Amino acid sequence: MNLLAKLKHEAKEVGLVTLYFFFCFGVMLTIKQLLLADYRIEVQVVSTAAISALIIAKIVIILDHTPAGNRFDTRHPLWLAVLYKTVVYLALAFIVFFLEKLFHAYRETGLLNLAISEVWEHRNRNLILMKLLSVGLTFLGYHFYAGLDRSLGEGTLRRMVFERPESAQQPTQMPTNEG
Repeated sequence: MNLLAKLKHEAKEVGLVTLYFFFCFGVMLTIKQLLLADYRIEVQVVSTAAISALIIAKIVIILDHTPAGNRFDTRHPLWLAVLYKTVVYLALAFIVFFLEKLFHAYRETGLLNLAISEVWEHRNRNLILMKLLSVGLTFLGYHFYAGLDRSLGEGTLRRMVFERPESAQQPTQMPTNEG
């Protein structure tokens, strides 16, 4: 495969997954924005959704190509593989959420131990749970779709969802009464 073909394949693979996560994160952040509007708190929906989608999509694609990401794909039922991947990816998302908060706290305090205690003391369990639940549902939907598509044959499910059925594309002929 030449370089141009590899780039096209990578752009298509990352692009579709990024669009999915961009849509999901956009919906989540729009709901958050609507809930916080009464308190006059601004939320950057588009930029946050775009950056988050790019990061998560690339991580998901990389994890999908690792043994941890595809361990259950061929030996277990689809529901178990989807559940396993969702839990593993969600655990990694939790670590990323924590590291993000830790990074910001470290920039403010300048000391790692002080930053850890700052994050731990000012954690909002409800907010963390809401984020993990939302991201978990997003992962669940992605893994369920990807697993179904893989089971049916790569690209089959996408064609079923986004293209007209072949029977609708071909003109039907009316039977003639010759008697």
